[in-house]
Amino acid sequence: MVDELQIAMLRAELLDTLSNWGHYSTYDGSYDPRTYSGKLDTLELQRIRLDTMTSELALSRAHETKRDFETVMMEVELEVTKWLGMILAKTMDPVFVGSMEVVIEEDGVVCGVCQEEMEVGDEGRMLGCMHKFHCYCIVKWLRNNATCPLCRYKVQFKEFELKI
Repeated sequence: MVDELQIAMLRAELLDTLSNWGHYSTYDGSYDPRTYSGKLDTLELQRIRLDTMTSELALSRAHETKRDFETVMMEVELEVTKWLGMILAKTMDPVFVGSMEVVIEEDGVVCGVCQEEMEVGDEGRMLGCMHKFHCYCIVKWLRNNATCPLCRYKVQFKEFELKI
């Protein structure tokens, strides 16, 4: 059975698809998308599936605890919303996407963006490819590029770490 975090991650992916529609769209201009064909599109089906998963989780918990379904449903929806908020807050700032905070502990580490040496004790960021950067430098870089400036490692949406 799925939990609130998994549902929230799936909702975040759906929101990402919807907010970047031009990237995902297969619309070719051959029909008026405002006309209703009687069929649900895949994104609407995904939303319905997520609503169903949320309801099933709440129903399961209500049966386990012998509590009112509506009350448990509100609790589950609140937890999903909390997780979704944490996910979206971290993904709105590119520094959290596929990176983790590091403190420089060795001499000779060079920022891959500005090419200046980082000092011991400096706060930095390390991407999934293990390259290290000044926080400011990598944020600036990731606003325009979704890859590591050194090895072109692709920074993935799903790679962020939740820090609770």
